[in-house]
Amino acid sequence: MNPTKWRFQYRMMLITSLLLLVTLLLAGLLIAQSQANQTRESLEQQAMLSATHLAVNPLVISALVSDEPNAELSEIAARLREDNDLLYIVIMDMDGIRLTHPTAEQVGERFVGDDVHAVLANGDRYTSEEVGTLGPSMRAFHPVMNEENQIGAISVGISTQRIEDSIFQSQQIVFIATGVSMLIGAAGAYLLALRLKRTLHNLEPEAIAQRLKEREAMLESVQEGVIATDNEGTIIVMNEAAIHALEKDHVGKPLNDVWPKFPISEPLWHDRKVLDDLQVFQDTQMITNRIPVKVGNDTVGALVTFRNRNELDKALERLSGVEHYAQALRFQTHEFMNKLHVIGAMVHTKSFEELREYVDYLSDQYNAGINEIATYVKDITLAGYVANQIDRLEKADVNVTLSGNGGWPILTEPRHIDRWITIIGNALNNAYEAMIGQEQKRMTLSFAASNDQLVFEVQDNGKGFDTSQLPDLLKSGVSTNGAHRGFGLTIMTRAVEQAGGTYAFTSSKGEGTTLTITMPAEVKEDHR
Repeated sequence: MNPTKWRFQYRMMLITSLLLLVTLLLAGLLIAQSQANQTRESLEQQAMLSATHLAVNPLVISALVSDEPNAELSEIAARLREDNDLLYIVIMDMDGIRLTHPTAEQVGERFVGDDVHAVLANGDRYTSEEVGTLGPSMRAFHPVMNEENQIGAISVGISTQRIEDSIFQSQQIVFIATGVSMLIGAAGAYLLALRLKRTLHNLEPEAIAQRLKEREAMLESVQEGVIATDNEGTIIVMNEAAIHALEKDHVGKPLNDVWPKFPISEPLWHDRKVLDDLQVFQDTQMITNRIPVKVGNDTVGALVTFRNRNELDKALERLSGVEHYAQALRFQTHEFMNKLHVIGAMVHTKSFEELREYVDYLSDQYNAGINEIATYVKDITLAGYVANQIDRLEKADVNVTLSGNGGWPILTEPRHIDRWITIIGNALNNAYEAMIGQEQKRMTLSFAASNDQLVFEVQDNGKGFDTSQLPDLLKSGVSTNGAHRGFGLTIMTRAVEQAGGTYAFTSSKGEGTTLTITMPAEVKEDHR
């Protein structure tokens, strides 16, 4: 089974247990090694201490001076060996001849082992390991002195098996403690993993990572600036829109330092939502929302969203363009319903002759309008829209004249038609507003096409304006009652710029205005 597929709880327990196992084993081995060294040193000291005590014993010195075995000395050596669980105690002269030995037959024989030479030749005190007549052992050697002269040596041996048994006994508690610690650690790892699992709301790390990626994607997909703060008002999260709006990444800084006039205290300390509130960052007006973030009954931070008011105004402008188109459709629907009512009344009264004449009139009127527009605009959708706009203007006592050359072709995509509807609708609306108050209202519309360019021109005899004010009028984007200003003008010029086109105004106060718009045309073949 692939460990990466295990549940987080089991993976956490396994990893923690393995870390604990390795740590305890390493610590246990080091402690066991230390215990082994200490046990070995303790036994070496015990053997050396026994040899040291015998080296100054008068019986030992007397026996070496006389160079004869002594029964009493052998008895003392045997008792000392048994009391201290020693393998042997050997007293030897300067030639290495044994005066005592656990095996009587070995008394009078030469000491076995190359490690005896240093004590006899140099009088050294030391320990070594060697194999003798009684098997492998750890040996302690000590010289025996008579005043200033060495008269012999003592060797005390401890069985290697006893050393190993002692080491095992000293290490046994370490191994038991290590095993118990591992069991306790495994239980603790399980409880820790269980607690972490609950803290993470029973989510697996992969699910948490996925949710984090989704959260980041959602934050970056939002056009509004999004800021999250902790309960002290310090910024902990910013999306790209917020970084762009506030000029750089401010994560880790208090929001009041970044945005001094922002009232972050309201959601944090009063648990109150504040929606669609106007705040100013530097010189930019922002529409903000402030919402407290709560975990249980505690406020742990706040979520702040904001957007440049100008961007919202632009969105409203685009919506107003759609509304303008919708109003035109509603006007057409109203007119159509009126005509249906008239036709229905004629059918009800059986005025069939008048009905025929009325239908012929409507047909001639529609064909005349469409046919006239079709001379300049071949796209049936756009031509119908222009015809309806002209009909609306004429009912408002505006004398509309059409002109042009080349004729506009059928447009490629619906978005091109929508863009021209926005431009033409707002241009005609602005021109009509400029003529309000004039006794005679005259408007000339021109449609021309050349070199993959479409040219639309509208000329009115309205009040006109000073073209030097045009940059300010376009920048303001605020609806007023003046000529050629407000949302309509901003919507129109922005649509032109987005399509890669150009616009030009020719105007002066009291002399009317001419607007010329040139945009690239993407056309499809006319099969009609």
